[in-house]
Amino acid sequence: MIKYSIHHLKRVYPACFGRSFASKERVDTATATLVETRADWSDLPPVRLRGRRYLVGSDSLGVPEFLQPPREGFPPVYVPAEGREFSPEDWAVAARGVSRKFVDEAGVGAVLFRDMPLRTASDFSRFANNLSLKPMGYEGGVTSRGNVENNVDTASNEHPGINLEPHNEMAYTNYYPEKIIFYCEQPAGPGQGGETVMVDVREVFRKLDSAVVGKFRKLGIRYCRYMPERGDFFHGYNSWKDTFRTDSRDDVERYLTSRGMTWQWGEDGSVSWWYNLPAMTLYKGEWLWFNQYHLNADFFPTHPEYDSTRPVPPHRCPFNSQYGDGSEIEPEVLQHIRDVTWQSAVGFKLRSRDVLVLNNMYIQHGRLGFTGERRLLVYLAESNA
Repeated sequence: MIKYSIHHLKRVYPACFGRSFASKERVDTATATLVETRADWSDLPPVRLRGRRYLVGSDSLGVPEFLQPPREGFPPVYVPAEGREFSPEDWAVAARGVSRKFVDEAGVGAVLFRDMPLRTASDFSRFANNLSLKPMGYEGGVTSRGNVENNVDTASNEHPGINLEPHNEMAYTNYYPEKIIFYCEQPAGPGQGGETVMVDVREVFRKLDSAVVGKFRKLGIRYCRYMPERGDFFHGYNSWKDTFRTDSRDDVERYLTSRGMTWQWGEDGSVSWWYNLPAMTLYKGEWLWFNQYHLNADFFPTHPEYDSTRPVPPHRCPFNSQYGDGSEIEPEVLQHIRDVTWQSAVGFKLRSRDVLVLNNMYIQHGRLGFTGERRLLVYLAESNA
């Protein structure tokens, strides 16, 4: 397990220090109270990364043998302090200030609300919709999601066995959320996997080879997408009708045009589109590594439903990434970024009624494969209202 010195932690997460966890800092409102608690991550069982099945690039020696547990203060953890019940709206008021402090102002980029008295998807929707955020939809997203409640979707309907690499939500578009909120409706069982992964892109940026960064800075990334008219290509990847939630080609073309994308309709009713975006973005005066380079066709041979006897060319995969000039990203470059990302990753299993709030600009999220049942819900927000 990789150890971090106090000096290192203070440098990476300065906002987490200078305050006492033992003092159990309180954030009070007129109706409900949240209290900070010190989470003990030391007894988490080891979670294997290197050689992990259905994880692209996991055979690399640059991938850590095991996933690191969360570091002290990342994420900060808050729990309800009251013994009596309050409404989801009341808890949203209590959570609002905590979230803005750590997710926005202090720059930590994450906060975990544990044991929240939100027992249903409706409770979570009422809570999330009262955090004074501006919600956004998932139109044009890569994966399959189902709407559950007002502004609340399932987090992912992809095959449970695959491992979702850490990523900034919808960084492959020019319309992405600033905040992303997860609610654990049903955790995976003991020993069944499903760990939630977090990565700070600022740490990744510092560790990446300067030549790799320089090439991406110069060329950017081209995101290529392919979707059939109907039916799943792989489990969890939609047709364009499901993705755009419409049967109208005109609606699809209006969406693509509004976002500066180039598209082409196939004779079989499929649609392909592509567009270039920078690999980095300027946020609050700081350049961030903000992209989804890993949306590459090399992912699909690791998919549990991939038929190796019938290989699929990159342009017929649901997604692929290239340099902005249309050239392929070298396999060793893809692996270098994956190595650095996993070296910077921490993870843990969400528990029932956990709410994890992330600043999508700073913190990537991912998910390790699981067996049995696991269900997370998600709320996306453009910004503070």
